[in-house]
Amino acid sequence: MSQSNSAAGVQSGKIQWVPLESSPEAMNRVIYRLGVEDSVGFSDVLGLDEELLTMVTQPVNALVFLFPLTDKFEEDRKQEATSSSNSVSPKVWFMQQTIGNACGTMAIFHAMANNQQNLPIGGEMAAFFERTKDMTPEERAADLEKDNAVAEAHKEGAAEGQTAAPKPGEDVNHHYAAFACIDGHLYELDGRLPAPINHGPSVDVLKDGARVIRQRIQSFADDSLAFSVISLGPSSDDDDY
Repeated sequence: MSQSNSAAGVQSGKIQWVPLESSPEAMNRVIYRLGVEDSVGFSDVLGLDEELLTMVTQPVNALVFLFPLTDKFEEDRKQEATSSSNSVSPKVWFMQQTIGNACGTMAIFHAMANNQQNLPIGGEMAAFFERTKDMTPEERAADLEKDNAVAEAHKEGAAEGQTAAPKPGEDVNHHYAAFACIDGHLYELDGRLPAPINHGPSVDVLKDGARVIRQRIQSFADDSLAFSVISLGPSSDDDDY
């Protein structure tokens, strides 16, 4: 499995975490430790064509996309995020990323926070969302830097990966973003960016998120690059964490 990276961008560089593996098992370790009930969880999306999407357990609440970091791709997305046409609903929950290699947990939090009304969230995660509900994205980031429970959950998830975990701060050159439908629109949520990206009207995050992700992948000229997509929804019958 690929490992994620969270280099440069808006990060302070003061805190570095071990990258979280791009696997449902690692992500589920994080959310269950933080108080999410195991009736929901993350699952692999095996492909983005229509036939394979029908195999994804429904309903899908959010998608998590792992992709390689390139200067061009980052610049293109920053231009989208700062465009005057990028209108963001006040109902969108967003947090800046200031911790190195935290992008896996950032994507988890963006996926969960923007589905709080639909998911059984308790424990430390519910406490974080309640405590930060009226904060700015920058204030939420500062609060996360001081949250030992989230840091320990991330550390446990990183340790449970199928591959050897890199050292904190190690450059592994991949990054996560979350996709969720909020207030009738599909949003791409990435704390490295200055704002969420509004991808237009949608009430189907799986169908429309897959379409946007396909477009994202096609923008890379190198076919050998690694990508992965993970869905958030009901736990599969064979899930055992």
